[in-house]
Amino acid sequence: MGVVKEFGADAGLKGLYRAYLVMVLFGGFVWWMVLIVSLVMLSSFEAGVVLAVGFFAPLFVVVAIALYWIPRFHSSIRYVLDGDKVVVMKGVWWRNKSFVPYNRITNVNIFQGPVSRRFGLGKVSIQTAGFSSAGGSGGGKVAEAVIFGIKNFEEVKDVVMGFVGGLKPEAVEAEAEAKPSEDANLLVLEELRNIRKALEK
Repeated sequence: MGVVKEFGADAGLKGLYRAYLVMVLFGGFVWWMVLIVSLVMLSSFEAGVVLAVGFFAPLFVVVAIALYWIPRFHSSIRYVLDGDKVVVMKGVWWRNKSFVPYNRITNVNIFQGPVSRRFGLGKVSIQTAGFSSAGGSGGGKVAEAVIFGIKNFEEVKDVVMGFVGGLKPEAVEAEAEAKPSEDANLLVLEELRNIRKALEK
């Protein structure tokens, strides 16, 4: 079937990632400055300068890489709600593409953190029978595909659930196929009886 809906992450995702970066930098900066001031008071000004340079030089490189990566990662994100599956594509240096057929989906959840809520963003976690049973280190369920950085997450959840509704789960179909039919059992039993008669002769 053709593509029903194709879209990317909202532009607000770049602002969200920059906000995370600022929070991490601010937290690390405060603790590092406390350490530098303590060392200066205990030793010398020169030691404090060396520590400051040793901290800020690599920090500048990390921030530059993060600021380079954020817009490129945002533009790499593509979501496709196809007629029979969800497709999630993302990645700057390593591209990742996930396919989740609707008939394998068991759970669809939405989530908003306190910071992402300020940006009006949320995510839709899509779980399947195989993935949802494999808990993470915290015992939570693992999502096989995540549609994140979007503002219309409620609408996307409804669209996915609309496709899932009415479909027979693949896990049930596989179980039904794996169960041997009664006719096959009778044929096997008859064959075993013939082998036994042949051995008795």
